[in-house]
Amino acid sequence: MSDGMPPTKPQSLRRKLNAAYAAAGGGPTGGDDERPTPEEIIAEHAGLVRRVARRFAHSSGGVVDVDDLISVGIMGLLQARENYDPAGGRPFRTYAEFRIRGAILDELRRLDPMSQPQRRKVRAYERAVAELANELGREPTEQEIADTLGISIEQLHTTRRELQQVRFVSTENDEMPDLRAELAATRIDRSTLRLILVDAIRQLPERHQQVLSLYYFQDMKLKEIGEILEVTEARVCQIHKAAVTDLRAVLEAAERT
Repeated sequence: MSDGMPPTKPQSLRRKLNAAYAAAGGGPTGGDDERPTPEEIIAEHAGLVRRVARRFAHSSGGVVDVDDLISVGIMGLLQARENYDPAGGRPFRTYAEFRIRGAILDELRRLDPMSQPQRRKVRAYERAVAELANELGREPTEQEIADTLGISIEQLHTTRRELQQVRFVSTENDEMPDLRAELAATRIDRSTLRLILVDAIRQLPERHQQVLSLYYFQDMKLKEIGEILEVTEARVCQIHKAAVTDLRAVLEAAERT
């Protein structure tokens, strides 16, 4: 298929898959097993693995390499092959995505450099910024954030430096939504979709429009966008998620009409 893995010598590919399958708790391919072989499963669902891995790689702020997450995702895919029960009624692809995401999340949690107290500090900071931005209709000032958290400006600067240095692995918010995936999945015809999208984006807050433009049209990384807008990487991720969520709601409403 078009989204299969890059061409590889058959014997080399089979050895790699057998090794991966064995590590996932299975054994060499062959025998009387009527399920698709690991090679067939990967060829069919490689695109799904790559898409999920890329979203998690984006949300990690570059802490982990997408190729490493693809490898972890393949292990999750092979585990899905091993444990899938068609009698349960769920399509294999749905079950496989659940196992792929679970495997990648477990790996991200393992790699997460933040302690639980640091994680709580991050959540408190992000919650304060998000609530203030929603209440004020703009990005809050440092003083407003510090007052809300009950800390000094110096302590706030320390917190923000810690956030930038750690470049935190987001296991709290799961993978970052992707507007391109939302557009690809919609049933709205292209010409109508363009009109709906242009109008919907115009109604978003200015900061949301800026993030979408820099991320999708200027192909900038979250860290780079944060530097331009003078906010943390985590805040850029929040703004992006809110913007995509708003646009998704517009698309879903349009599909129902």
